[in-house]
Amino acid sequence: MIDFEKLAEDMGDLNEQAVLSIARRVAEEEPEKTPEVLQALSRGMDIVGKKFDSLEYFVGDLIFAGELFSQALEILRPTFPKPPENVERKKVILATVEGDLHDIGKNIVRLVLQSKGLEVIDMGVDASPAAIVQRTIEEGARIVALSGVLTFAIDSMKRTVEALSAAGIRERVTVVVGGACVNESIAKRLGADAYGKTPEDTASICLAAK
Repeated sequence: MIDFEKLAEDMGDLNEQAVLSIARRVAEEEPEKTPEVLQALSRGMDIVGKKFDSLEYFVGDLIFAGELFSQALEILRPTFPKPPENVERKKVILATVEGDLHDIGKNIVRLVLQSKGLEVIDMGVDASPAAIVQRTIEEGARIVALSGVLTFAIDSMKRTVEALSAAGIRERVTVVVGGACVNESIAKRLGADAYGKTPEDTASICLAAK
């Protein structure tokens, strides 16, 4: 029996052997437990973030945590649910906003979204409002997920929301924001529709979007 609380702690403690061992076990023997594993790993990343905030962890630890999370998800990828045939998958435009080059959190969100059967168009880092709007129109996407770590990314997110409005597509697009620079209050101030505190939260928001 898998102890998911222990798995979250192992992720938070960067216990590579324990995390990957559980991922392999689930992939090979208990694929139905993948959703619970993803939730535990996300809680573990919250622990990593708190340890970073308290100066117990440093940037190198954050990078390692992101790589460990990604490794676990790659092992679990074969267990991800396949979308029904002949059903159009929801498209999500995902980007780290202009001026910000951090991609660890964004990459984790991409993997979690894909694990839920969403089609993710990853625009990478330093994505300008104009580029995000253009790609949203080209892809006919109804969801835009914006990530940022640095404080000035908040302004880039705001300008992106304004650019969606100026292009006349804001009403048909669900905008979700996440990352270290934002919270629920800031998300509302930006004019976003939702705040994704964790990758799992972001996935739930995207799945519920019309």
